Amino acid sequence: MVKVIYFTYDIAILYKIVLLGFVVSRVFRALKHRKLDPWREVLVWGLFLYFAILLYNTFEPFTILLEREDQQANLIPLQGILKMIENASIFEDRVTRRIVFINIVGNILLFSPIGLSIPLLDKRLNRGWLVVLLGLSFSLVIELAQTFLIHRVFDVDDLILNAFGTLIGFLLYALLNAVSPVRAFFERVRDAARPNAFRYALAFLTYAAIVTLGIYFHGLDQFQKIIQ
Repeated sequence: MVKVIYFTYDIAILYKIVLLGFVVSRVFRALKHRKLDPWREVLVWGLFLYFAILLYNTFEPFTILLEREDQQANLIPLQGILKMIENASIFEDRVTRRIVFINIVGNILLFSPIGLSIPLLDKRLNRGWLVVLLGLSFSLVIELAQTFLIHRVFDVDDLILNAFGTLIGFLLYALLNAVSPVRAFFERVRDAARPNAFRYALAFLTYAAIVTLGIYFHGLDQFQKIIQ
């Protein structure tokens, strides 16, 4: 008999607190440095909303597992992908093929915005290998976090597809960057970065991580009180 012990993570309060911190920090930096570029703000806010939606779809239904005996991770590269393709070729129904197509192509396209937008944040990030590494690292964080969720397991194939999607996004960026007017626009967006942008990004990520862990331990504490 499979044993499952879990509690529901309060994603709504997480989003509210992180959004509040993001808004306050953006306003504070704008007032402090007296530097506000509309396109730069569109990029930063777009990335914030993108990651919020990505994490929501990735971690939903936000059920934290405390104990499970049947969890099996896929640690063999391409095994899951080849199996899905094989299933699509065996079963003739459109539903199966559509599911396989969405699963594979979706994991690729899901990370393409990272490869396209990250180089616009800073000139030091205008390197394909670095952008792909960042996309792969973010995907790894997601996969590791999924090991604590119900209906989710670690899948090395997702890392491969996500990294490939990041690469496609960067190649699209490089293609657009070859056009002079577009390149000038990209440079304008990068040059609009406020001082200490990396330090600000690191501070905000640390803040978001602390809030995430705080809500987790609070939920765990409430759960333990209920079952006692």
